[in-house]
Amino acid sequence: TEEDWLAVFVYISEWSFQWLDYVTRTTGRLTKSIRLADVGEATLQGFSVECLKRDGKIMKMTDDKYPQLLAGIKIIDAPKWIQVPWKVLRPLFPKGEVEKIDFVNPVKNSKELTAVLKYVAPKHSPTKYGGKKDVWPPKP
Repeated sequence: TEEDWLAVFVYISEWSFQWLDYVTRTTGRLTKSIRLADVGEATLQGFSVECLKRDGKIMKMTDDKYPQLLAGIKIIDAPKWIQVPWKVLRPLFPKGEVEKIDFVNPVKNSKELTAVLKYVAPKHSPTKYGGKKDVWPPKP
C-alpha cells in the first residue's frame, strides 16, 4: 500500500539524514544528500502519474523536515519527452528547487560523467558510465 511505501521511505530517509548529520558534526564539513535518477530507458507508456504524485509527496515531507539536506537531483539520460516539458514548466517552480535539478548525459559528456562519479564510486557505478558494476539495471 502507499502507506507502507511511505513508512519505509521515511524510515530510510531518517536513517540517511541522521548519518549526514553525524558526518557533518564529526568532520566539520557540511554533508548533503544527492539523488541520482537514471531514466534513460523510461517510456511514456511506463510513466506513472501515481508514482510521481507519491514521490512528490515524499519529497515535500522530507524537504519540510530537512530543507537543506538535498544538494540536488541528477536526472541521467532523460529522453526528450521529459526534457521538453521540464523546460516549459521550469519557470513555474521556485528558483531554489529548479537550481537543484540537473539533467546530465554522462555517456556523451565527459564533464557530466565526472560530476556523476563524484557521487558514486566507480566500483558501484554501471559500466556504461565507466564504472565497474556490470549488472545494470539490477535484475529481480
